[in-house]
Amino acid sequence: MTDLQPTIEARAIPQHGLPLFEEPLSAAPAAAPSKRPIAVIGAGFSGTIATLHLLKRLPADQPVLLCERAPEFARGVAYATGNAEHLLNVRATNMSALADEPQHFSEWLRMRGTDAHEGVHETDAGLFASRGLYGQYLRSLLDFAMRETAGHAQLRLMPDDITDVVPLGNGGFELVGASGQKIEVAGVVLAVGNLPPEENPNPYICANPWGEKAWRPLASNRTVLIMGTGLTMVDLAISIRRRGFTGKIVAMSRGGLLSSRHAPAPFWPTPQFTLAEEKSLSKLMAHLREEVFAAADEGVDWRAVIDSMRPITAQLWSRLPLSERRRFLRHGRRYWDVLRHRMAPPHADLIAHMEGEGSLRVLAGRISNFEATPDGVNVHYRPRGATQERVLPVQRVIQASGLEHIERTRDPLIQRLLSRGIVKLDEQGLGLAVTDGLNAVRTDGSVVERFWALGPIVRGVFWECIAVPDIRVQASHVAVSVVSRLRGRCATVEFYNIGRKQGLLF
Repeated sequence: MTDLQPTIEARAIPQHGLPLFEEPLSAAPAAAPSKRPIAVIGAGFSGTIATLHLLKRLPADQPVLLCERAPEFARGVAYATGNAEHLLNVRATNMSALADEPQHFSEWLRMRGTDAHEGVHETDAGLFASRGLYGQYLRSLLDFAMRETAGHAQLRLMPDDITDVVPLGNGGFELVGASGQKIEVAGVVLAVGNLPPEENPNPYICANPWGEKAWRPLASNRTVLIMGTGLTMVDLAISIRRRGFTGKIVAMSRGGLLSSRHAPAPFWPTPQFTLAEEKSLSKLMAHLREEVFAAADEGVDWRAVIDSMRPITAQLWSRLPLSERRRFLRHGRRYWDVLRHRMAPPHADLIAHMEGEGSLRVLAGRISNFEATPDGVNVHYRPRGATQERVLPVQRVIQASGLEHIERTRDPLIQRLLSRGIVKLDEQGLGLAVTDGLNAVRTDGSVVERFWALGPIVRGVFWECIAVPDIRVQASHVAVSVVSRLRGRCATVEFYNIGRKQGLLF
């Protein structure tokens, strides 16, 4: 095996048990362990936290190989931004990477002495930090792990795009990198996060909102259309305006609904649903509305009720019949997203200001066609409630509608895994099918014992598993399962029961 041990990039400052980092520090690579590594594919939040949990639970002579296609580890798309105005939509107090130290991220911010210029905002709803700062926080954790395991080379970083995973007769797999490198591993943890959509060939239509194409210079006398009115649109609209664009931004979605604003919300107990309610989306929503009314009668904000659902969301999703889940995705998801995924107060203020001055217009409508023009796109759409189509000429269309079905991805690794039958799509086609223990499921329905997946890639099974509190629980469970499998046993604890015990609340 090629020696993949990288340079250690940080110096630990032991204060309050926190891995805080300052000046670079180099260290010579250690000798490689003889065992085949457990490979983690993807080094965003999901992969980084899964790696840290594996290092915590595995013996020191069991190597872990963290693979990442992007230039930086421990960032991912979400946290790679350098824009201090791209804020987390979750309070800092709920963003600790360590479940047993809930104030870890908040304390890390305090020790750094960060302020609003670096993306830290104290509001009436709590402390909100920038996504870029959170990326630095994750990298500091990875650096600390590198330093702690340097003596026995347990953690290795592989800066390569894994394009194939080939099953071997000995129960392991062979990883194939875009560079041509091949490595035999004992098991695979797939943590690729949100896969980027396939880019549109039209130069004025941007499928990837964070791709280079979306950020080309804009003419200030012409309109820009953002497809979607959720949190991605919020980031885009604010970023476009801060880059000096003074023209009109139009945000359009079927419902034309903006994400709600974070506000102070006291504790509200998790509702108890009957079996009949858990089988019917209508009855489930009716009960939830009753909870909101009951909370209001006691002077408690509706946000507290929505937050109280976090410990049982995966359980409720798993018990809904497939027809009801599909119904939710068609009709209920956009309303849930508005209530569940809320704007940080500074963002909410900026969006309200842009709407008030007329530089941002939010529309409800359905797009029927894009007509290419020499210098842009004519967008054919029908406003909600209208019978006639209208045409909106724009210089650029940026797609920011959020949830995508994985069956539409052109990612070579996912395509090859699907074509070989090593993995299969979940029943909604949102991601991959996995067991309650997060083991992948083959096309024939059998379980892949040494192949796990976590994070957004399994959202079709657990629904809400894209946020830090959910993923860190999944990462812990995967680590337990990996250790059990290497010891010849099988972990059988169900993920949604772990979620209930951990008390996952935003």
